[in-house]
Amino acid sequence: MRKPRRKVWIDFAFSIAIITLTIAAIFIVSSPGHKKEQKNNSTNATASVSIESIESTYPGIKIVTEMSNDKKAPYAIQYPQSTHNQFNEEVLSYINNERSHFLKRMDQLSKVKKDPTGELNISFKTMQHKSGHYSFVVVSGTNFSDGKTDMTIHSFHLHPSTGAMHTIADVLNRNPEHLAILSSHVKDALMADPSLQTKLANGYDKWVGPLWSNFREYALTDDAIIFYLNSQIVTDPTIGQPTVSVPLSSINSILMKAYQSEDAPPVKSEEQILKKPEKSSDQEENSEDNQKPEEQKTSNAEKTTSKRIALTFDDGPEPKVTPQILEILKRHNAKATFFMLGSRVEYYPDVAASVQQAGHELGNHTWNHPNLVKLQSARVMIEIQKTSNIIEQVTGQKATAFRPPYGAVNQRIRGLSDMPIVLWDVDTLDWQHHDPQKILEKVKQQAKDGSIILMHDIHQSTADGLDDVLTYLENEGYSFVTVSELHQ
Repeated sequence: MRKPRRKVWIDFAFSIAIITLTIAAIFIVSSPGHKKEQKNNSTNATASVSIESIESTYPGIKIVTEMSNDKKAPYAIQYPQSTHNQFNEEVLSYINNERSHFLKRMDQLSKVKKDPTGELNISFKTMQHKSGHYSFVVVSGTNFSDGKTDMTIHSFHLHPSTGAMHTIADVLNRNPEHLAILSSHVKDALMADPSLQTKLANGYDKWVGPLWSNFREYALTDDAIIFYLNSQIVTDPTIGQPTVSVPLSSINSILMKAYQSEDAPPVKSEEQILKKPEKSSDQEENSEDNQKPEEQKTSNAEKTTSKRIALTFDDGPEPKVTPQILEILKRHNAKATFFMLGSRVEYYPDVAASVQQAGHELGNHTWNHPNLVKLQSARVMIEIQKTSNIIEQVTGQKATAFRPPYGAVNQRIRGLSDMPIVLWDVDTLDWQHHDPQKILEKVKQQAKDGSIILMHDIHQSTADGLDDVLTYLENEGYSFVTVSELHQ
């Protein structure tokens, strides 16, 4: 007896099911996040991408790192991740777009150039306001073998306890009049920056006019709002996005209350401004002009015994010289500030750790000692952040001050560092003459109360002359403090 013939629709349904299951399996295997390591098929079939997430030092924030080892188109990406989905989605959308644009550009380049190469680096730094507001400044930089480079700065904002993501409009209470005042302050800051005065493009003011979109990219600190402006403001492409820092105290009246500065002076009425201050009888009796000669001498003597000076050492650590300098400082019970190069901290971690263990202040002097004014902002931030990271990793202590190499700094560089920038007023020129006696001569000629002395802990001649310098300063009544203590 012949079997009944199976209906055609059963075969068709079975085929559809097989195809559906196959597609689903492919989707699951290739889905992002399925593995910690994924294949990157856009450029090199053998390249892989690693993804890891670690806790940051900021509560509620993780750092996600993506690394591609593609030899022709590598990338290194870091971005923040929080417990709030909307914030994470916005950040990830930006990161995905930047990565996509980079890979698309590589595909286009491969069609017109043999064996093209390119690189993408995305990093970020976190700034925190006392209100709890986090500002994440994300810097994306690309460079390609055809010579084209690009750098963009984009900011994200989050209050981790509430999930609020305040724009600049929120910071200014969404008041158009407040926006006009801010615009005026930013224009003044641009004009006051000597490094930008000759590089402002014609019609630049339209990019800082009273439009919320002109001030989209900003970072909020306890002292200032830092704005990353449109790159079309300047004629020099190496500057990238010009940076302007506006002190909160100067715009206190237009800020939302949570962001107002406590250091701002109270607003005076016109009558108070015109009224001349009157001295009380107590003030007149105790004023310096009315002091008796004996009292003036006493006051001056007290000032003499409280003279303070800050010793600073750049470009270390160095395995031979730095330990000698630490020993000399110890004999004189002197504290100093060491501005370290990240590359040398990486080579000599034990020496860097010994500086911290001796109780000295740790400073950041960049990774490779470049002239920051000549670098794009993305590279500057890498130089600073990479150095801060290695100092904290090796010593367990954060760098608390920043010294730009050669003292080369402008308002843009100041806006990229969340550490106090420290220069000097006594240059021993130890790097130039390598003469211990000349170091002492420079100190005798230039040192005064509140001075910051520049030396380098990489020259043997500096270690040889340091004892005489400290002995002289002690005999002159100076005490030795770190740069942070000097500014307290």
